[in-house]
Amino acid sequence: MALLVASPAAAQQTLPAVDGPSGKMMFIHGGTGGDNWTGLEGAVTLPLGQRFGLQLDGAAGGLDGSLGKSAFYGTGAHLFWRDPSTGMVGVEAGYARLDAGGGINTYSLGIEAERYWNAITLAGLVGLTDASGATYATALRHDLSTHFVAGASLTWYPDDNLALTASGAVSGGHVVAGIGVEWALTSTSSAQPSLFARAALHQGGDVTALAGLSIYFGGQPKPLIRRHREDDPTIGNVMGAGIKGGIGFTIGAICKFRAHGDDPCHRP
Repeated sequence: MALLVASPAAAQQTLPAVDGPSGKMMFIHGGTGGDNWTGLEGAVTLPLGQRFGLQLDGAAGGLDGSLGKSAFYGTGAHLFWRDPSTGMVGVEAGYARLDAGGGINTYSLGIEAERYWNAITLAGLVGLTDASGATYATALRHDLSTHFVAGASLTWYPDDNLALTASGAVSGGHVVAGIGVEWALTSTSSAQPSLFARAALHQGGDVTALAGLSIYFGGQPKPLIRRHREDDPTIGNVMGAGIKGGIGFTIGAICKFRAHGDDPCHRP
């Protein structure tokens, strides 16, 4: 067990920020309240010299629920410094749109950081989010005020291919807490599949949950803990309000952008 816990940090001491071009594809199904969505997320990560990396995120899918049937999509980018034996610091920006209700858009900008201790990763972010859309009954525009977002997560790897995460965030006075699990199959090729599930409890009692399949690709065969520290960072931390959910939890947040009562986008 001691060798298992110590091995990732020991193996990463001389590694670059990104272990060559890499990425992942995620097939996701989730829901919040009466809204359900299914979609794809993806990321491509590239090395920029020895200590810097660039990641580009993308997502698309469909929503079915109180807003009717609607397409959604989003994109994001991360520019970061990383030492896989120590941690990461970077900036990220994101955009997501839901076509329902005349169109609802969210924007985000933030600073993300991670610190590694053997089998533990502590991650945090601070940033700003903004949203705008059209009212449901009319074409009149309205904007939400810009919100400050702060979040943190703690991930424990009891095994190199198993990640257990607890997280929490505050966005504009709204508090949310989350849990997550990811388990990867051992692979001897550059492609590695994993299964994951995540849930977030929102202030007021609403729950957002999602599950899916990830396929990591590129680089040499490696366990999940090294995938997380040597390849692509988490997709869209700020968009997902710090709950390690990427566009999935962003769509959950967009659904909550709806009004007061049953009219999804009504503003009295």
